[in-house]
Amino acid sequence: MILSRILLIAVAIFGSGSLLAEEIPASLHWAQITTLSTPLSGRISSTPVKVGDNVKKNKLLAALDPRPFQAKIRRNKAEVKRLEVRYQDIKREYDRARELYDRTVLSTTDLQSAETRFDAASASLDRARADLKLAQLDLEYSQLRAPFDGIVTERLINTGETVINQCSATPMIRIARTDKLLATARITPQQAKGLVPSGNISVVAAGQRFVGTVIAIRATPGNHSLLELNVEFNTDGNLRQGGKAIIEIDTPVK
Repeated sequence: MILSRILLIAVAIFGSGSLLAEEIPASLHWAQITTLSTPLSGRISSTPVKVGDNVKKNKLLAALDPRPFQAKIRRNKAEVKRLEVRYQDIKREYDRARELYDRTVLSTTDLQSAETRFDAASASLDRARADLKLAQLDLEYSQLRAPFDGIVTERLINTGETVINQCSATPMIRIARTDKLLATARITPQQAKGLVPSGNISVVAAGQRFVGTVIAIRATPGNHSLLELNVEFNTDGNLRQGGKAIIEIDTPVK
């Protein structure tokens, strides 16, 4: 039998009954845990956080050795510079060919040949610039940063280890949001009658009252007489998983 303390907080007429607020004991859980990884392979050079650390958005959580990625950027920059010079030379030749063609000094075949060389030089330069962009993105992706304010729940890697990400990405850090929590309680079908998904409901935790949203009402595995109620609510970031809470459910009394 579910334990709940019934508190009369208001009397309102609904047909022949009134409303009672039932205080349902609940436990707190993280509303969102995100597993972070990088699509790149390399040696881990930095892991500046540990389990339990509070982190702000964009905080560095882990990093691969940046030297291979920096070298690739330098190589691609040099290639772009070389192809830019080549492009300008071929463009001048093409512009000169068009001028000569307009003066009927150059044949159509020669103009088409100059145009083909110009198009090829332009395509090579575009491709080199795209490769440089990708190399710069790789350097960015080599640094694992917090996507939101949260708390580190797991650190699955250590400095000096090598991650190989080919078929799938290696999980590196797990981080939970601290601005949202989930209050979970078991209720009877009678208590669930007035509840609807996405409806508002009060949650009390650490002496504070929060307005929550009903996320789910579902059957409890192994106990067909009770339902599981999940309520999500925003917090100030100070509450943690494993804490206790009260969910207030208004039920009609006949």
